Amino acid sequence: MFNTNAYFGTDAVLTVSDADGVDARAMTNYFGESGIVARLTDVTVEVFTEIKPFHEIGSRAAKELRAGNIHISGRVKRAMINGALLKLSLGAYAEGEEAGQPKIPTFNMKLMLDNLKPAGDEGNCIITLYGVMFENWMARFPQDDFAMEGLRFKARRIQIEDSEISG
Repeated sequence: MFNTNAYFGTDAVLTVSDADGVDARAMTNYFGESGIVARLTDVTVEVFTEIKPFHEIGSRAAKELRAGNIHISGRVKRAMINGALLKLSLGAYAEGEEAGQPKIPTFNMKLMLDNLKPAGDEGNCIITLYGVMFENWMARFPQDDFAMEGLRFKARRIQIEDSEISG
């Protein structure tokens, strides 16, 4: 039987890895050895498939539906402003005004869901996004709440591993 667990956001860990265009030492400096991005909240992953209807003349209903392009995107919020995610989104432009050819780093993002209920339960789910690039960065400084940074990203593809549990 496949995993049927329900998860809270607190049951998840987000890691970034295999950054193309970023020195491995820099990734370790930003996120530590594990690549875990700490203090995240409100992680959203969206998959949008363009569905194209074909209408024949004189027919109100579509005669055929065809799948078109697939778009994978999402956003993350974080309660710690340290510039690491901003540096990842800017690439070489984070260091200087003119950096030549704009090379925005790409990386893999893993969202690992495991609620460990009951203790030792083998059921979990891993969502891996490949070819992720940050497309914008935002900072919010409310008067009487936590300062938050937010980023939107796009990804090339998504893979979901839903572990089988004994039933």
